[in-house]
Amino acid sequence: MNPYDSPESAAPAAEGPTRVEGRDPQTVRLKREYEAEVEKKVASDYSHIVWAYGIIWALFAIYGVLLWRRSAAQRADLQALQAKLGK
Repeated sequence: MNPYDSPESAAPAAEGPTRVEGRDPQTVRLKREYEAEVEKKVASDYSHIVWAYGIIWALFAIYGVLLWRRSAAQRADLQALQAKLGK
């Protein structure tokens, strides 16, 4: 338990909606609607981030393959020149 936690926060979280005391029902409803909207936005942003990282890694892999093929072509050219010079 964190020493900064109050004893009330140490209680296990109940499943489902919890009863709110000290606020009017309209405020509670609006706050829950707002929290649901924020949760939806965060989930949407998360999927965009995953797609962006996937695209970046795919571009990185393609670039690596291009470099590997280029080095193989240059090695072949070097071997052809060495063979031409008789080495």
